Order: sequence, then C-alpha cells, then structure tokens
Amino acid sequence: MNTEEQTTENKGIESLIQFFEKHKKNAITAGIAMIVLAGAIYYYNDVYAPEKEMEAADSFFMAERYFGLDSMDKALMGDGVHLGMIDIADEFGSTKVGNQASYYAGRILLDQGKFEDALDYLNAASMDDEIMAAQVITLRGDCYSEMEDYEKAGKTYMNAASKRDNELTAPYALMKAGAAFEEAGSYNAAADAYGEIEESYPNSRQAELVKALVARVKAKQAK
Repeated sequence: MNTEEQTTENKGIESLIQFFEKHKKNAITAGIAMIVLAGAIYYYNDVYAPEKEMEAADSFFMAERYFGLDSMDKALMGDGVHLGMIDIADEFGSTKVGNQASYYAGRILLDQGKFEDALDYLNAASMDDEIMAAQVITLRGDCYSEMEDYEKAGKTYMNAASKRDNELTAPYALMKAGAAFEEAGSYNAAADAYGEIEESYPNSRQAELVKALVARVKAKQAK
C-alpha cells in the first residue's frame, strides 16, 4: 500500500470514528430501545398473553356452562363470583377466549332484543374457524335485519355466505340474504341470492324452496 492509499484509508477510519462519537448517544439509545422492544414482545407473547388466556378460560368455563343451562342472565353478567360473557369479552378481548365471549355476548344480547349492543360484541368477535366466522357474520346480519336496515342485512348475509363454501352455512345465509333484499325492495339482488342457492347448492334443504321464491320475486318485479 503506498503512502497516498494509507492516508486515504486513515482518513476514512477517522471519519467513521468521528461519526460514531458524534452519534454515539443516539446509537446507544436506539440499541437499548431495540433491546427493550424485543423484551416487551417476548414478555407479551410468551408470558403475559398465555397468563391472560388461562385467566380468561377459567372465567369462560362457568359462563359457557350457564349458557348451556339456558341461564342467560348469569351467562351474560356472571353470578357474583364468576365473570359473565360481557366482562370476559371486555377484559380479555384480545385473547381467543375473549373472542368466544364476544360471540356469546352478542348472541345473547340479540336474543334479548338489544340489537345495537349485540352488534358491538359481534363486531368484536374474530374467529379463525371459517364456519364460526360465517355464523358470527350471519348474526350481524340478523342485528341489521332486526333494526330494519334490510339492505345492509342482505349485504352482510352475502358476506357470510362467501366466507365458507359448504352446504350448511352458505345456503342458509343466502336464504336470509334473499329475504332481506326482498324487504329492502332490491328484487334483483334477492333473485341473485336465491339463484345462487339453486346453482351452487342444489342438494341443500333451502334449494327445495328456491323455485317458489324466485317466482315470488319475479312477480314483485313485474308490478
């Protein structure tokens, strides 16, 4: 290496040292922040979340038992010792059990005629299982239907039908969509919903009724 190259290299090293000295405080702070962040992520995923999940599961067990016994007030609000679905959903909403509690709370509130409250909890329920997700969306449609927002109900039911392609939930949701669109006066949309049952789910129980329903919609369109 000649003198000129050595001088250039020394200047480069000196520049790096000067840059580090100038920004050393920021670099150390950023490094500490990254370590703290990594530790926080580890704690949440491996310590906090599992503990919350177990705590939620303990409360959920009794609330679900009350639901099975048709003791809906205790299932929803608790029994004074154990939390009900509402408190479980509110306190543990980020956990899987919290999502299940949101579903149950929404379902009970819907049956009690508290449609807006039911919708709030059903909107908070996030299900990994596609069939359960379709059921939750269908219940949201029921809330809109009960609130007489039939157009939105119909669209929500269509969303539920598209969530999982199967002979159980899809034709059921499509049937509800057709009825809601009829109530809204959206006869083309109603005919499409009924027609999809006939075309895609000809062996479903709902398919037996489709021809009569399509005929009824066409009669309404002709008026």
